[in-house]
Amino acid sequence: MFGARASVALALACALLPIVPRPVAADAPVPLGYKAYDSWNAIRTPKLSDDGRRLVYALTPQDGDPTLVVRYLDAGTERRQPRGSAPAFAGNGRFVVYTHTALKKDVDAAKKAKKPAAEQPKNGLGILDLDSQKPAEIVDNVKTIVVAKDGGATIAYRAEASPSPSGSPAPSSSASPAASAKPSAPPKGEPTPQVVVSATPAPGATGSPAPSPSPSGSPAPKADKTKETGTLLTIRDLAGTKRVTAPDATDFAVSDDDRFVAYATETKNGKNDGLHVYDVTRGTTTDVLTGEGRYRNVAFARDGTSLAFLSDQATYKQDVPHDAVYVVDLRAPKLAAVKVVDAGTPGLEANTTPDTNGKLTFSRDGKRLFLGTAAAPTPMPSGTPAPTAVDLWSWHDSILQSQQKHDADTERKRTYAAVYDLARSHFAQLGSPTLRDVTTNDNPSVALGQDDRAYRRASSWLGEDYTDLYAVALADGRRTLLARRTTGGDLSPGGKYVLSWDEPSRHWIAFRVADRKRVVLAPHAGVAFYNVDDDHPAPPPPYGNGGWLAGDRGVLLYDEYDVWLANPDTGAATNLTRGEGRRARTVYSPVQSDPEATSFATDKPILLALIDTRNYASGYARVAPSGGTPATLFKADELVYGTRTVFNVGLHDLTVSPLAAKHADRLVFSRESFRRYRDLWATDSTFRTLKKVTDANPQLAKYRWGTERLISYKCADGTPVRAIMLVPDGLKAQKKAPLLVYFYETYSSTFHQFYSPGPGTSPNFARYVSNGYVMLLPDVHYKPGHPGTSALGCIMPAVDTALKTGYIDDKHMGIAGHSWAAYQINYMITKTHRFRAAEAGAAAT
Repeated sequence: MFGARASVALALACALLPIVPRPVAADAPVPLGYKAYDSWNAIRTPKLSDDGRRLVYALTPQDGDPTLVVRYLDAGTERRQPRGSAPAFAGNGRFVVYTHTALKKDVDAAKKAKKPAAEQPKNGLGILDLDSQKPAEIVDNVKTIVVAKDGGATIAYRAEASPSPSGSPAPSSSASPAASAKPSAPPKGEPTPQVVVSATPAPGATGSPAPSPSPSGSPAPKADKTKETGTLLTIRDLAGTKRVTAPDATDFAVSDDDRFVAYATETKNGKNDGLHVYDVTRGTTTDVLTGEGRYRNVAFARDGTSLAFLSDQATYKQDVPHDAVYVVDLRAPKLAAVKVVDAGTPGLEANTTPDTNGKLTFSRDGKRLFLGTAAAPTPMPSGTPAPTAVDLWSWHDSILQSQQKHDADTERKRTYAAVYDLARSHFAQLGSPTLRDVTTNDNPSVALGQDDRAYRRASSWLGEDYTDLYAVALADGRRTLLARRTTGGDLSPGGKYVLSWDEPSRHWIAFRVADRKRVVLAPHAGVAFYNVDDDHPAPPPPYGNGGWLAGDRGVLLYDEYDVWLANPDTGAATNLTRGEGRRARTVYSPVQSDPEATSFATDKPILLALIDTRNYASGYARVAPSGGTPATLFKADELVYGTRTVFNVGLHDLTVSPLAAKHADRLVFSRESFRRYRDLWATDSTFRTLKKVTDANPQLAKYRWGTERLISYKCADGTPVRAIMLVPDGLKAQKKAPLLVYFYETYSSTFHQFYSPGPGTSPNFARYVSNGYVMLLPDVHYKPGHPGTSALGCIMPAVDTALKTGYIDDKHMGIAGHSWAAYQINYMITKTHRFRAAEAGAAAT
């Protein structure tokens, strides 16, 4: 199973002569072996109901079938369903809809037998009524499941294989539909529930409208008229008894407000092709567009007022069909599809059409529809010989050939952003080959364009990516140049500003869209907003930003510890956390617990995550949006909100928002340490009462584990650094255990992280410690151009410091590392003989 990597790990372990455990009592903790890996669980896709009463998640072993767990938070009870994953709440939290997975052993056997995908076991659908004690309802052979985003009781799911011949496209009321549900059945499907739930100026930089994409697509040998095989669609009201089915369904969607289900049908003979809308309340279906062709990319407006989709119905019988955009006004007394964007639409360049590789999305207010356009395919002339596979490259190319090959499929599917204004019945092209990257948000007037063409060649040797920034008007696609040679930018939620990091000055810059004014933010703060500890041979990155206040009234910026509130019009900034972070060496970061929010309210306290860098205790605090000393709500010698990265970045980037109930004061977050798995805990906004609500790995208690320590020392050049030392339980000073050193840049910020037992490309810390090894994870700070000597100068003092604790046998020490660290190990072992064994995995060369 583990091959050569396992052999390397075994050789390393043997060389270090691990402690042989003595016979122990039956109930005493035992060393962790690799056979325990498969049963180790992880909590996946946790969801909290809107009323905060129920928590659902998948408990997934490393090898085996998942278990769906529903936790009733008030009662402290739970229900479990075998083979459940990817859950979603429906019916205002009454139901849980989930994937009922095929037995893993059956899937593995089918793959081993090299059975075609169509013959492999398929997943199904599970429906659990939380107000009832009835067993979960299981539906076989389900390919796709969609639940209304707002948690309504209507769900729709499409079968893996059509159980009956093509028929009428309209749903048929059915008491016993072809895809019948039953209390229990062997699974056969594989769905994933979707909760709808110095540079030359670039063309178009003078205020002129953006040019449309030029027709540069590859000619097609013949018209591609391939249709997707439609299967049975079932629409159900979980709160009632209504159930309707429709054969030959392909793409489908459920409106966020649970009022409509739209679905496409496609058949081989084309007689039943169309787009249909089912009214959940009335129980009626309207054929909004029919005719032979393909109907794809179905999308509802978030407010439920409109529906959009792509179809080539009008041109399907032509030699080369192309798609058009259709919109349905769901408020109209009679629903009908209206073609709004097609070849020839004003603003859309000739030989360019809407493209199915571009996603259809509505603005939050439903007034604009965003789409992607691309060059229309053209037929290949008769008699043209088959193309020969060759790679053509010129030294004039701006992108390396290897990258071109890697990105070839992505480039073939590239589309360019465009927008259709529903109120004005107006189309505007936003992106083009001269402005490939255009991003939008919910502001009503502007998008952000980024053009990197002038810097692509240089980026291959500089290692830095630069881009020119443009404001792109949504009304007509006109571009306004904001800045050249930037490191990129982000559009404020209200569209008034573009925030960008200025590398030369090492300051944040706000560009005011209305008049292109450039404002340096917090120029007199007296602190660095870039990572002062970064030792890469490149300009240091910023610590980051925490987002905007509502109405674009201010932007939150990070120094090493504190949060600053900067005025984007004047650049003036105040320390929102009043310097408490720097005083207490505690990193504060704002946390947005509302997944729908795009900014922080100005009339509510801001939740902060905190990390005390003195000991890496972490927790939560609160501060007023006007600023003040943060009030600590909860703090523990643990990692309480997510997994830290091991790379040399600011700790601000490591926060993970807690789950928050939409209609109740309840939060759920994780807590972990080296010896405690990251289980979930429930609380409210005060954090006064904390309750553990999961127990993913109770088997941990039967294994020998260890304790974590943070030690301080100095590198050979005098730089103060730290290391994590993991000591086996029961090991006493002077016992002399073998030592394994593992490193990658700076590791001390991973203090309190739990390491799940499991196979991997690096030594598993938990297993080594459980089997009697002391592990040392030292920080390394680098001098540019001298990685090997830097590593040697930081790691050997760490080893000497660890030896002073009395736990380590200096005759049995080993070192391991991967990639960049492995490169340094290959150097180190030529300079020191203190390590008995060394493992350098995938060493960089």
